[in-house]
Amino acid sequence: MGGLFRAPKPVVVPPPPAPDPAPAAPPPEQQGQEARAEARARAARGLAGTIATSARGVLDPIPAAPRKSLLGE
Repeated sequence: MGGLFRAPKPVVVPPPPAPDPAPAAPPPEQQGQEARAEARARAARGLAGTIATSARGVLDPIPAAPRKSLLGE
């Protein structure tokens, strides 16, 4: 019975190409300047820039809906 069916031949997968060399990291002075510039930009946006989501903003109170005072109104 073993001679009736043959096992399929394994597929040979070529190895992936070698990765490109990593680009050189910028000098520490330049990294520090970029970090300080990013921190200044983040501080300049401030609290109002992060909270306001519309013309009204989140900090303004929501107008209260009129409430019924008597049953059946």
